[in-house]
Formats: sequence, structure tokens, C-alpha cells
Amino acid sequence: MKNLLDWASRALDLSDPTGPSALNAKVVTVSSVANGTSPDEVFKHYRSLLPFIRMNVVEPFTGVGINPEAWGTGQLTVAEDKLAELSAQADALLAALN
Repeated sequence: MKNLLDWASRALDLSDPTGPSALNAKVVTVSSVANGTSPDEVFKHYRSLLPFIRMNVVEPFTGVGINPEAWGTGQLTVAEDKLAELSAQADALLAALN
């Protein structure tokens, strides 16, 4: 992901490295699904990086843990409170786009 953001955040006009990129002023939010680890450290990096590459960050970010049986069943089960957080995140993103 870091390499993708690095390349996409480079100026479109290579003669002006301070010029706008393909990501310039784009609206973005971040969601994470991880195995038992807190997404706080990842979110901290995105909160620093995304504004630096001139993206418009929409909070909140949402982290969801992977239920242990998902590794065998292939089925992610998301708790109701996390579904509500994801819904609020989607609403915030849509509001920022309008």
C-alpha cells in the first residue's frame, strides 16, 4: 500500500514535483480488518501520511477484528457495534463527497 500511495502521490507534471498528483484533494477514509491486533498504530500512520500527500481525510477510521473461525470457514463475522461503526464511517464519507 505504501508503494502505491508513493507512486500515485507524485506530481502529474514531472517537471514540477510540487504540482498536483492523481491523489490531490481526493476524499479518503480507512478501514482495517486484522487478526487480533489493534489498528491504532496503522491508523496513526495513515492520519499522518494521507494529509501529507494532500488527500482529504474523513474520520472516523474503523477497525474490525477477524473472528478465529474465519480462517477455517472463510466467513468473517462482524459484531453489531462494528457494523454500526462501519455504517457511520460510510455515512461520513458520503457526506464529505456531497
